[in-house]
Amino acid sequence: MATVFEIHDVDYAPRDLPGQTPFAATLLRRIPGEDRPDYWLARLESPLLWEERSATRRQVTHVIVCSRYEGTTITDDMQGMVVGIAYVTDDSLLEDDALDFRKCRYVAIGTATTRRHG
Repeated sequence: MATVFEIHDVDYAPRDLPGQTPFAATLLRRIPGEDRPDYWLARLESPLLWEERSATRRQVTHVIVCSRYEGTTITDDMQGMVVGIAYVTDDSLLEDDALDFRKCRYVAIGTATTRRHG
């Protein structure tokens, strides 16, 4: 079963992101980066709207998340885990074997909790 998590608050975020929380996403797969092996690609349940610096609004459908603190790891049982969040800005990243930082934009620190199904 896929892991669905919610980001229920954000910090150091673009001004349009706090009003879109909480938001949910499904972990798709681990994707290694140049600096660490444990980034995760996730698909958003509903797209987020992002107003770029140029005042262009675009929809974001996928994010990259990673644990913020050394010694913590994204799991299927996260409870208030602090994570870094990046928007996927180039959909070709969805097929890549490694994280290319030119294809995403770091946007915020958030708190992630696995959604419980009942």
